[in-house]
Amino acid sequence: MILETKELEPIGTNAYFLGDSVTKQAFIVDAPMGAYAWALSLSERTGCTISALLLTHGHWDHILDATLFAEADIPIFGHSADRVLFEKPECMADFALPGMQLKGIQINQWLKEGDALKLAGQNVEVIEVPGHCPGSLLFYLADASLAFVGDALFYRGVGRCDLPGGDFAQLEHSIRTKIYNLPDSTRLYTGHGRHTTVIEEKEENPFVPL
Repeated sequence: MILETKELEPIGTNAYFLGDSVTKQAFIVDAPMGAYAWALSLSERTGCTISALLLTHGHWDHILDATLFAEADIPIFGHSADRVLFEKPECMADFALPGMQLKGIQINQWLKEGDALKLAGQNVEVIEVPGHCPGSLLFYLADASLAFVGDALFYRGVGRCDLPGGDFAQLEHSIRTKIYNLPDSTRLYTGHGRHTTVIEEKEENPFVPL
């Protein structure tokens, strides 16, 4: 397994590249500004063809480069609860940085709780974790003992809930019943900042203590 992380502009949003040296396939999680060029360079370096872009949610900083993936005919996956954010991101203009060019995207496949994907040699389980955003998703790779959690949970923190569609009670429920129910050793790759583990956040997260 090849796993690469890149923190990208304009507000330090993480993009992830997960490739497989056997199948020579890869997928990307989230598309902040610069993610496409970065992913393309990794694809060329590793020899892995990018087969999918998985979006953890529809906030503007996670989808800025999604149009470039679409233009390259790379299928894009997301949750229908964030459809307006994906297709009409200008609705987030008041919450984006001034001058940002927000372009709508079409999702090729809508995902929901319990969906199972086979990507880059990995079984990817789709888990809904609303609260930060109505369409927030977690992508769980049990065999690799890792999950991509977007902005649902951070190292010693949680996603903000003061944006439209945010709900802290719902987010807390998602964390307690979904994220904290993953095996303790599961590595959590977040939308911003460093990665963490389930057991660390159970023991140390001040916002959702056990």
